[in-house]
This record gives sequence, structure tokens and C-alpha cells, in this order.
Amino acid sequence: MKLALAPMQDVTDLAFMRTLQRIGSLPDVFITAYFRSTSTTCALAEHNLRCIDENETGVPILAQLAGSEAPALLRDTAMLLQRPGVAGINLNAGCPSPLVNRHGAGAGLLRNIPHFADILLRLREQIPAGLFSVKCRLGWEDAAAEFPRILDCIAAAYPDETGIHARTRKQLYGGSPEFSYITQAVANLPCPVLANGDINTMQQAAECLLQTGAAGLMLGRGAVRNPYLFRQLKGGHPPTRDEMRQYYAILIEETGRVLLHKHTEKGHCNRMKKYLAFCYPDFTPEQEYRLRRCTSVSEMEHILTHAED
Repeated sequence: MKLALAPMQDVTDLAFMRTLQRIGSLPDVFITAYFRSTSTTCALAEHNLRCIDENETGVPILAQLAGSEAPALLRDTAMLLQRPGVAGINLNAGCPSPLVNRHGAGAGLLRNIPHFADILLRLREQIPAGLFSVKCRLGWEDAAAEFPRILDCIAAAYPDETGIHARTRKQLYGGSPEFSYITQAVANLPCPVLANGDINTMQQAAECLLQTGAAGLMLGRGAVRNPYLFRQLKGGHPPTRDEMRQYYAILIEETGRVLLHKHTEKGHCNRMKKYLAFCYPDFTPEQEYRLRRCTSVSEMEHILTHAED
């Protein structure tokens, strides 16, 4: 079973990757948040490049590209593949952000399936074997009508791996993921398939793998809430209270380390809140209220490391 850290903009960043290493719960592969690729914009965003250039974990990292223009994607693919530390290219066909989709990128690629097919084929021609993967959704709004055509496009391009979020773009992150479509992908694609979507517990992971036959899992929000999931899925034990307190303390430290010269106390707290947005269910309403409004790092650390009090 292969385990990947799903890309999440401003969340699965260098600080989080370093935190996973320090707590001893690493996936088999990282994927950067997307590099935006347009005809007028170079994709090499500094915060994503740091994930590649300063990755001391030993875990391979894929550079993810989001774009809708083949020439720009090919240009940026060539630049990224030349960069030491890049273990492959991942095409983003899953991001549901309206801003990204407005320009036809992310899940917006699935609104024009022939165009999506052309981009896949052109990237496959340029990217060496073993280095090309795709992350996509079930379609723009109608999985039953769209997903079989999407699978045909992916199969024709023969990527080395495909990650599938089991929702359409229309669903955003609502409702329940429809894993039966991932079962369909496993049966029809000539490459390994990783399942993604609301896999937050060991039970959900086991049920998803049993139902779909997927080659592995791509964990995002669930891994931020419980970063020890990777350790558990590799046969380790569930986190103790002390380990969860340690997680928050290390994440605060690593977040401050990544901010560098941009560091301010309020900015540090705001950065932490990007991760905590997925952890609030584990706190009392009062603790959540205090964390959401916190502007002091010491106060935030006290709340996080005394959560049971």
C-alpha cells in the first residue's frame, strides 16, 4: 500500500512535512501544493520551491502543476524536472477553487474533456517514464456521465499513477465521497490508483481499500487532524494525548521556522490557524473560540498543549 500526502494549498507545506518527520509519521511520497502555470506567469512560487529545496525528510516529493494551457505546462514541467529534488510531476485536475477554475485549471480542466485529454497526452510525451501522475475528481458536475470519459483520457495517456478524489467539482467537499467510482478506475486504468476523500480514521482507510482495491491512499485533511495516521497505516499505534500535544508544539515551532523574516506573532498565529481549521472538532467550543481569536503564540501553545484541562 502506497501512502501519499495530498496537496493542500498553504497547509501541506514545508512546516507540516518537517513536523511529520519529527513525530515519526511519514508517507511514502509528498506532493507540493500547486504551482500556478500560465502563459504569462512562471510557476516557480517561492513557498512551494522551499518544499522541494529544503526537504530534509528523505521522502520523495512531486511538483504539482495547475494550468490549462499546454505550452505553459510544458515549459514549467521542463523547468521543474531540471530542479534537484523533484521526483516527478503531478497534474492538478481536482482543485475546486473558483479562482483557479475560472481560468480552466484544476477541476476546471474537466469541463472540457477533449482539452484535458490533449494536455495529458502532451505532458506524457515530455515527461520520462515513472515521473508523471495525475490527481483528478470524478467530473465537473455529473460523475455518471463524465467519469467514464475521463478514465478513457487518462488511460490513453498512460500516466504512471492516478490519484482520484471521489467527488465532482460541484460537490466541493460536501456530501460523501463515492468510492464506487474509484473501484471503476482501478478496473479500467493501466496504472496504480490512489484513493482520496474523507479518509480520516483507520476504519475508513480499511473500508476504502477493501471496497476499491486501490493501490494506496492519498490523505489530506485527515492527516492534518491526526498526523499519526501514516504511522498507524504502517502498523504503528494510535497517538497518545502526549503525542498530540507534542504534534501541536512541533508544528508551532516549524511554522515559525518557515516564516523566517516574514515572522510576526500575529502572522505566526494566523499561519497556525490554517492547520487548526481541520482540528477544531477535537477541542471544546470554548477552546475553539479562543484559538480562532488568538494572536499570541504562547497563549495558542498553552491552549493546544493543555487541551484536556
